[in-house]
Amino acid sequence: MTFNAFMVYFVILFAATITPGPSMLLAMSHGVNHGLAKTMYSGLGNLTGNLLMALVSIIGLGAVLAASGVIFTIIKWIGVIYLIAIGAMLIFKPDREDGKARFPGSNGRKHRLFINGFIIALGNPKGILFFTALFPQFINGKSITPGLLATIFITLAIVAFCCYMLYALFGTRLNKLFLLVSFRKLFNRITGSIFVFTGVALSYTRK
Repeated sequence: MTFNAFMVYFVILFAATITPGPSMLLAMSHGVNHGLAKTMYSGLGNLTGNLLMALVSIIGLGAVLAASGVIFTIIKWIGVIYLIAIGAMLIFKPDREDGKARFPGSNGRKHRLFINGFIIALGNPKGILFFTALFPQFINGKSITPGLLATIFITLAIVAFCCYMLYALFGTRLNKLFLLVSFRKLFNRITGSIFVFTGVALSYTRK
């Protein structure tokens, strides 16, 4: 891959990743509720989900999944149900008076934070479509080399994880405000509503 091609790949990847979406909203919410250190686990889960989708796309299964209406629909509805469930738990979860609110369903446990990030990343079938459309612009059957694959995956890993943690860092800045019960209620209901809205919107998407 030439330097110019790499820069084009980097810019496209960064622009697509930094754009607010379910994963970045999760990062900010985890940053608020758990702090930066624990949010790294959901960041690693999110990264694992993205790398898995990228791998599937590169080895050719991405085109198969994109062409299969049944598989696409299954992945889509898994994401829809998970997003709406997270949103509903945020909206209706009991308010704590001690300022130690936690993200619903995680209880601060590292493996659950990892699973949150992983499922949110993997539950969006548009990710597979994106990678399936992106990679052929930089990879073809004659140009695949270990060095090229390493560049593709390492760049993806760095961009995905850094963007996720950037949102988490922003979330940690809200910690002091989050100690206020009124702000906590508002934040949880707004973010929960966004999760629900995103899930509903995803249910109407087609390939």
